[in-house]
Amino acid sequence: MSRKELLARVCAEQIVGVVREETLEAATAVAEAYAANGVKIIEITMTTPDAVDLIGTLTERHTPHNIVIAAGTVRSTNDAALARRAGAQIIVSPHTDLRVIEYAVENDLLVVAGAGTPTEIVHAWEAGCDIVKVFPAQFFGGPDYIRVIRGPIRDVAMLAGGPVPLDMIDAYLDAGCVAVNLGASLALPDLVNSRQWEEIGRRAMLAASIIQSRKNVARPDSPYVH
Repeated sequence: MSRKELLARVCAEQIVGVVREETLEAATAVAEAYAANGVKIIEITMTTPDAVDLIGTLTERHTPHNIVIAAGTVRSTNDAALARRAGAQIIVSPHTDLRVIEYAVENDLLVVAGAGTPTEIVHAWEAGCDIVKVFPAQFFGGPDYIRVIRGPIRDVAMLAGGPVPLDMIDAYLDAGCVAVNLGASLALPDLVNSRQWEEIGRRAMLAASIIQSRKNVARPDSPYVH
């Protein structure tokens, strides 16, 4: 998919399931629980053991089922290149790195850059990213913060970076975010440690159902295109 198509996809799906685990086994199980329960955009963080191999495996297994794989915690162009070669179509960073943004744009990858203050958000957007991840959104003031800064910065596509509790999904989207990151709110550490993959899947299904309940509201085409 092109960057424009990927942006439209993120805006339509509205949730990104983040996988950040301590072992490849756990990361694989969490990603599969997401995929089986309605999460269509799955982000594998580069801090995950064997992250590049996992991105490749999930891309091969789930791309035919219309699931998009993203690479998260991308902090260098080398990370971005490894992720792209493995099949990632979205590059997500916790910060704003001009070289990562340039690499993603040159390779027609959707790029999400992290920022917090209005100055950082505008800087990231003007650098060419497609979506600005307000991170960590909760500690900047949550939905109220998003609502306030979207007054003067309403042309910037914003994603709420975790942690985002399930009961705050609606609030962030109503405040103006195009999507939210869901990771630890789905794959709770206790559930991962006790290998309760079905319960993680149930939580993923609940998140997907929250989004589905919003689909009846007509939305105009996204204006967030550079």
